[in-house]
Amino acid sequence: MTHDAHSSVAEPYPALSRLSPLTVTERVLCCALAEYLPPTTWLVIGPTAWPVAGGAARPTPIWPLPPSRMAVADMPALCKLGEWAVYWEPLTVRGCVIGGLLLPVASPVAPALLAQLAPLVDVIYTRRMAARQTIWQRMLLQIKERYTAGEERSALLAEVFRACLGLSFQPATEAQALTVAALSGVGRARPLWPDETAFAELVLAVTHPAIKQAQVLGLAAAGIAHDINNLLTVILGRAQLLELDVVGEQIADLQMIESAAEVGANGARRLQRFAQFEQVQMQPVELAAIVRSAVALAERELAKRDTISLVAELADLPLAAGHAGLLHTALVSLIMAAAQAMPNGGVVRVSGGADERYVWIEVADPGPPPNTDLHSAAAQTQRAHTIELAIARQTARVHHGHLRVMADPAGGTIIQLQIPRFSERNE
Repeated sequence: MTHDAHSSVAEPYPALSRLSPLTVTERVLCCALAEYLPPTTWLVIGPTAWPVAGGAARPTPIWPLPPSRMAVADMPALCKLGEWAVYWEPLTVRGCVIGGLLLPVASPVAPALLAQLAPLVDVIYTRRMAARQTIWQRMLLQIKERYTAGEERSALLAEVFRACLGLSFQPATEAQALTVAALSGVGRARPLWPDETAFAELVLAVTHPAIKQAQVLGLAAAGIAHDINNLLTVILGRAQLLELDVVGEQIADLQMIESAAEVGANGARRLQRFAQFEQVQMQPVELAAIVRSAVALAERELAKRDTISLVAELADLPLAAGHAGLLHTALVSLIMAAAQAMPNGGVVRVSGGADERYVWIEVADPGPPPNTDLHSAAAQTQRAHTIELAIARQTARVHHGHLRVMADPAGGTIIQLQIPRFSERNE
C-alpha cells in the first residue's frame, strides 16, 4: 500500500487532513468542516462557539460542557447558540471535554470525522487558553499596581469585573466580603469559565485588605527598628561616657544599662533585617498622581476631624524612580503624622518640587517641628519617632532617597520626602 493510499484510509476527510496543527485557526477549521457538516452546525472550542457556515463567534453558554452525546433539548442553555440545534456531540481529548459539535440532525457524526477533528480542536484550545492565561497575568499585575498605589478597592473591583468578566455589582458593596460564588450570577447570563473563575479569585486575593496591611506593617517594623536602634545607641554611648566618671557600685549599674542597651540594639537590628524589603523594583512613577491619591485617602481618614483641612498645591513633576505602592503608603503616613501634630486643627499643605537629582514632596503643617535631640522637649522627641515618620523614613531608605524634617520659616514644620529622578540607569 502506498503512502497516499494509507492516508486516504486513515484520514478520509481531505479538507481536514490538509490543515496544519501549527497554523490552523477556528475560522479555517470551520471552513473545512463546512464540506462535511450541515451549515447550521456550531463548533464549540472551549469557552467560544463558532458557526460552521461562517459568522461571529459567541461565548459558550454552559459549563461544564456535557461529556456525552445528548439531545440539546435536555440542556436548554445550548439552545441559545442555534435555533436548529438538535444534538450535542462532545470532543474529548485525554479524558477532558475541550469542545464539541451542535448538530441540526439526530444522526451521529462519523467516528472517523471526530478522530480527525479532535486533535485540531485540541491545538486551538491549548493555544487560546495559553493566550488567555497570559492576558490574565498581565492584567493581574496592573490591578495589583493600581491597588497598592492607593485606588479604592471596591471601585477597582467593580471596574475590573465589569470590563473583564461582564460581572456587575455596586461599588458600595462591602468588597471584603465578595467571593467568586457570590459574583457568578451578578449581571451575567452564562457561567464563568474555569480560567475566568481563577482570574476572579486571584483579583480578590491581590486586592485583599490584608495585602496592604502587611505592606504597611513591614515598613513600620523596619522603620521603628531603625529608630529604636538609634535611640539605644545614644543610651549606650552615654552610659559608656558616664563609666569614666563614676566609681563603686555605680559602675555596675551603668554596665547593666550598657548590657541591656546592647541586647536591645542587636534585637532591633535583627528585626530591621527581617522586615526590610530586600529588593524593590523601581519603575517610573508620577509622584503628583500618587500624591492626589494619598490626599484623597487621607481626607477620608480625617473626615471626622472637621478642624483639619488638606490643601494640595502640585505642579507637573518629572518622573521619579520608585515603587508606587510604597510611596503612596509613605505619603499617607506623612499626612497623618502632620494631622496628629495638630490637636487643635489647622491646614496641612502638600506641595512638590525637583532638581537635577531628586523629585520631592513636602508636607507642611503649623505644628512645632520635631527635634531628635534627647535634651529637647518630650513632645518634640515623640513626634520625631512616630510610627508614621518611621514608615516614611524606611520608604526613603529603600528608594535611596532622603526624609528631611525642617522648621518652616513661616511657622510650623516641613517634612520633605526626596526620591531619585527616573533615568534609563534606574531600569
